[in-house]
Amino acid sequence: MQIDFGNIGSSLGTRALGHELRLEIEKSLRSGGFVVFNFEGVQLISHSFADECFGKLLLSLDFNNIKSNSTFKNTNDLVKKTISFTLKERASQLAEA
Repeated sequence: MQIDFGNIGSSLGTRALGHELRLEIEKSLRSGGFVVFNFEGVQLISHSFADECFGKLLLSLDFNNIKSNSTFKNTNDLVKKTISFTLKERASQLAEA
């Protein structure tokens, strides 16, 4: 499965959109699929979108499973930093719980 985020918009910012995409991602990963996150054409994503789409994956799936069954493509530095920060923040919250 490939998600072409650029087809959605060049700026992704809502939790609602992140939630909708996360459900698709979870379904694919749970069924053993491989997910390609293609950010071609995306200039920026909000922290809220990144947390809902990627950070909350850690609530239901093992990080190593996510890492070995997905990849990021065409991410600019800002998108990379936002996703990385969000995953670290969510992982930290889970470790404290």
